Amino acid sequence: MSDIKVEVLLFAQLRELAGVKHKTYDLPAGTLFRALLDRMTVDFGTAFRTEVDSLEGLRIVFPDRECSLEEAMTVPLADNITIVFLPPIAGG
Repeated sequence: MSDIKVEVLLFAQLRELAGVKHKTYDLPAGTLFRALLDRMTVDFGTAFRTEVDSLEGLRIVFPDRECSLEEAMTVPLADNITIVFLPPIAGG
């Protein structure tokens, strides 16, 4: 199997915790989102993962769907896609 490239875009507190706006990953074909999130935890630390896991209303946006973190875990990743981590928008 060949590798795939996946770009991740981060916003708000997730961007601050990661220290980057975006990052591109080379992953084995057939990788599920949960494995990408594990890689991101290694790169960005446990505080990042804790925030992702506890952030109520976090949406994971794929090119063909938007879903909750729980729903995203089993999504297989495709080559040359961008995944957006979209925290809830606060305002007032």
